[in-house]
Order: sequence, then structure tokens, then C-alpha cells
Amino acid sequence: MVANALSKALQQLHPNLRTNGFGIGNSHRKLSLTFIPPSTKSPLFVYSKTGARSFLSLGTDYDEIPEEDEDEYGGDLSRTVSLPSQITERSQEPELDWLLEEHTRRYSSVQNSDDEDDEDGDDALGVDTDQTYHGYQDESDDFAHFMSRIRHNRATANVTQRRNSFQSIGSVSVVQQTDEDFVHEKVTLRSEASMLLQYSIPLITTFFLEQVFAIVSVLVVGHIGKNELAAVSLATMTSNIIFAIFEGISTALDTLCPQAFGAGDLYGVGIHFQRCTLMSLTLFIPFGIAWWYSEALLNLLVPDEQVVHLASVFLRIMLPGAPAYIIFENFKRYLQAQGIFEAGTYVLLICAPLNVLCSYLLVWNKYIGLGFIGAPIAVTLNFWLMLVLLTLYCVFIDGDKCWGGWSKRSLDHWKDLMHLAVPGMIMLEAEGLSYEIMTLFASYFGTTYLATQSAISTLASLLYMVPFSVGIASSTRIANFVGAERINCAKLSAEIGIYSGVVVGVFNCLMIIIFRRPLANMFSKDDQVVDMIVDIFPLIAVVEIFDAMNAVAGSCLRGQGMQRIGSYINLVVYYVIGVPLAWLFGYYWDFKLEGLWISIGFGLFLIGVSESWCVIKADWKKVLEEAQLRKINELENAEMSD
Repeated sequence: MVANALSKALQQLHPNLRTNGFGIGNSHRKLSLTFIPPSTKSPLFVYSKTGARSFLSLGTDYDEIPEEDEDEYGGDLSRTVSLPSQITERSQEPELDWLLEEHTRRYSSVQNSDDEDDEDGDDALGVDTDQTYHGYQDESDDFAHFMSRIRHNRATANVTQRRNSFQSIGSVSVVQQTDEDFVHEKVTLRSEASMLLQYSIPLITTFFLEQVFAIVSVLVVGHIGKNELAAVSLATMTSNIIFAIFEGISTALDTLCPQAFGAGDLYGVGIHFQRCTLMSLTLFIPFGIAWWYSEALLNLLVPDEQVVHLASVFLRIMLPGAPAYIIFENFKRYLQAQGIFEAGTYVLLICAPLNVLCSYLLVWNKYIGLGFIGAPIAVTLNFWLMLVLLTLYCVFIDGDKCWGGWSKRSLDHWKDLMHLAVPGMIMLEAEGLSYEIMTLFASYFGTTYLATQSAISTLASLLYMVPFSVGIASSTRIANFVGAERINCAKLSAEIGIYSGVVVGVFNCLMIIIFRRPLANMFSKDDQVVDMIVDIFPLIAVVEIFDAMNAVAGSCLRGQGMQRIGSYINLVVYYVIGVPLAWLFGYYWDFKLEGLWISIGFGLFLIGVSESWCVIKADWKKVLEEAQLRKINELENAEMSD
């Protein structure tokens, strides 16, 4: 097993270091790999078909040599030795260390000689030492990186050897067989576009149904009165700010879980899920306290005391459902990493209608209706029902193959997780908070403007789910291929995702323009509010194109593990450009809502273009190296926990 691990690393050797069977290629000379005295009786060496001797761990499976070729491959040895098993049994770390050390020593001596001969130049030998290998996976493999790959593969083999079975201890991260073979999957433009569509459709349905909870609350409560509509808008704004923090943390799983699954580390997917969930629930404690005392905080921002009081009541009743929602978001990503996108759809096909029914009964029913407070009660009950049903789906239908039981490893490496979680949180929070600041600005224009902004924001959030679903699908495919070290396929998935985002944005734009009057009537019976919504819809339609680009590009960055780039872009554009412009257009030039949306639209344009460029022009070599580094750290964590 160790020899096979060494074989895989040797196969990825940089072309300047590769051997054709005679030695390692070097610009000045060739250093023989077979520096051990050759022998046909040694299980480490056989004769190749060219007559040259080569190290067997370069990939020859001795058991598979045809019988008619046995003499050519070493004669009697092939009839008496099962080489892979012999090497697995006999080769331990100390016995291979001398090979790696000698390899390093001889390479270093060659490099030192090269440095001394540099004065003669390359032209003296007619060799270009600066030639670059044009490939996705090997272009970064200098000798040091090659040796680190050998040691990483040895570590993987040692972890595997020390554990007889994952199921027996429930916490081991080893490479296992997956239903999808990302390493050998044939990927074309058509197949990848088809896969993206296949993944996106259930996600679109899932996110649409998930948004029903917020929409139902707005619709049901909004028809009670303007104050109630403004209060539910304010409460939704506050809860969205807090939920965005934990949704941002869960986006770390968009990188970690699919990459682990693509690499065949099934139980690593479950451990990442456990670690992220435990960390999120721990961090929620102080936010939950602030949520409970939200009335004092909101009074500092909103002048209408009645609206603030109603919003505070809504939030307090909704608070018990927050942990269930946080776990549900992490759970979805755990399943999505395995290509299980329909689970959330099935769950929400049950819960969304129940939420409508519960909201109606608890708000409007003359026997059990509770009025305004019935809406948050319905939301809380359905959050817990969603979690229970998704758990049952995983246990009894599909998704448990990546669950190896609770592991103490989930209590470690929270700091490493935060390196991905914090930028992801900043990305989502920067965007979400900017929308809520717009809602806050609108509250100063009057209740009618606030109600209009509430309706527009709700519709924009609903339409956002379409490109966001495409982005999640693209992110999953990108991370799967990065985990499988197929960077060219990951790049293709990223490009298809970006172009699809533009198409979806245009589709959303047309839907708003065509159906602007019916959509406006869905949100209010107040003629003044409806007319204001219809008037601003053409501007919102254009903004949706840029919003779609932003949604897909941001997700692709998470699939690449480049959340930090997205966080920088979002922070600068929203809060250095977008929010100041919103004040300038909305207040100083008195454009009110139109000014707010012109500002946010310009910001979304800058973000969408910038992030799309970063995705397409990404340094894929660095993406792969960072993914491999995370894999090595996880293996080290497994060894320390064992």
C-alpha cells in the first residue's frame, strides 16, 4: 500500500524530473532512479518491455502481468511473488525513509552542479531549462512539492494501515469508494451543462419553497395593517442579519465537503459537517441573547415605537426555531456534497404547504387564530419539522454513507474552519446587511415607502434563489473536481456557471417587467403601495441581472476555496461605494427608493463583474495546492486523535 502511494506521487513528477525508465530528466544530466544494484531476484525491480529496468512502484501491478510476458518482466520472480502485497507487508516508514533521503541528497547535488554551470548558459547545451509544462495538475510540481506529495501519500497509507475498519471506530478519515468516480468521469461541455441543470432544478425548487416562510409571513401579516407589515419587515430584517452570519459560516462546507467527497474521503464529509454545526451553535449563544433583547437595540434605529415593539415580539417567538434553521442549513450542504440535491426539495414540499396552513390557522382562523403572533409561531414549528424530516431522509433513504458517527475530531481545528467560514460570512453578511440598511433608510421616508421596500426586497430575495441555486450547483461540481485533482474539469464547470448566471439574470429581468402588476398586487391591497411598486419594478428588473452574476460568481469562489477574495470585494463595493451612494441618491438628491436601488444596482454590477473575472482567471494551481494542504492537515488531525 505504501508502495502504491509512492507510485501515485512519482507519476505526478514534473516533466523536468521524469524518467523514461533510465533516470530522472534533468537539464544537464540524468540521475538514475535505479541506483540500487539491479537484480531480477529483487521484488523492487523488473524488466520493462524495452529492456530497461524500472522501479516497480511506478505503477506496475505485478499480479496483472500476462503469463506469456513473464520472462520479459523478470522470469521466475513473476511466478513466485505477489509484489504489491509483499511491499505492503514489508515496507514501513523507516525502510522507505532512506529512499527519500537518498533521492533528495542526489537531487540536491545535481541542483548545486546546475547552479555552478549556469554561467555557461543553456545555449551551450542546446537545452532550455526554463521550459514550462503546460498542464493543470503538474505545472506546480517542483522537486520539493513532489517530495511533499510522496510524504502525504505515505501519511494516507499509514492512517489506513493503522485502522482496520472505519465502521469499528466511527471517526476515521480514509479514502473510500464513492458512487461517483470524479477521477475518471468523462467531462464535456454538454455533459457538464446537463449536470448543472440536473443539480439546479431541485435546488431552485428547494430555495423557492424555503422563501415561502418569509413571504407567507409578509402576506398574512401585511393584510392586517401597515404597522404590522412594517413590523414583520423589520423583524425579518433583523433575523436575516443574524441568520446571514451562520449561513456564511456554513458556506465553508461548500468548499470542504465536496472536496472531501471528490477525493473519496466519505467520512471526512461527515466530520466537516459536525465541526461546522457545533461551532455555529456555540457562536449562536451570544447572538441569541442579543436577539431576545432586540427591542432596546431597535429603538436606537427606528423611531416608531409601536412598530419596534411588534417586531421585538415577532423575534422573541421566532428565537427557538433559530438553532433548527442553523443545523438545517449545514445539513443541506452535507447532502449536497454527495450530489443529493432533491432531499431538501422533498422536505420543503411537505413543510411549505404546512407553513401556509399553520400561518392561516394561527393568524386568521376564528377559533384558534392568535393574530400577529401566530405568524412567528408557525415559522418556528416548521423550522423544527424541516430538520426532523431531513434527518429522517438521511437515515432511511440516502445520505448516511458519509456519516461515521460522532467524532471527537469535530471538536478540533475550529480555527482552520474559521479561515473559510469568516470570509464566507463576510460575503453573505455584507450583501444581506446592505439590503437591510436600505430597508432602514426606507423607514425614514415613511410607512408607505417602508412597505414598498419590504415587498420589493421580498421579491428580489425570491428571484435571487434561481441564480443562487445555479451557483450552488456550480460550486459543488467545482469542489468535487478540485478534490479529485481534475483542475481542467473544475475550470470548465466554473465557466459554464458564470455564463449561466447571466442567462438566469436576463430571465429574471423579463419576468419582473412582464408580470409587474400581478406581482405588486400579491404584496398589498393599498393602492398607493401597489402603484409605487409598479413604478420602480423596471429599475429592479435591471438590477436583477447584476444580482444573478453576483450570486453565481460568489458561489463559484466558495467552490474554489477563494472566499477571502469575495469578502474583500463585497466589503469594499458595498460599504465604500454602495451605501454612501445610497445616502447621496436617496437623501441628498431626494430620489428616495429609486436612489437606493440605483446605488445598490451599481454596486452589484461592480461585484458581479469583479467576482466573475476572479473565478474565470483563477490561479488553479494555487486552488489545488490549498485543497491538498487542507487534506494533509485533516490527516494529521486524524493521526493525533487516534
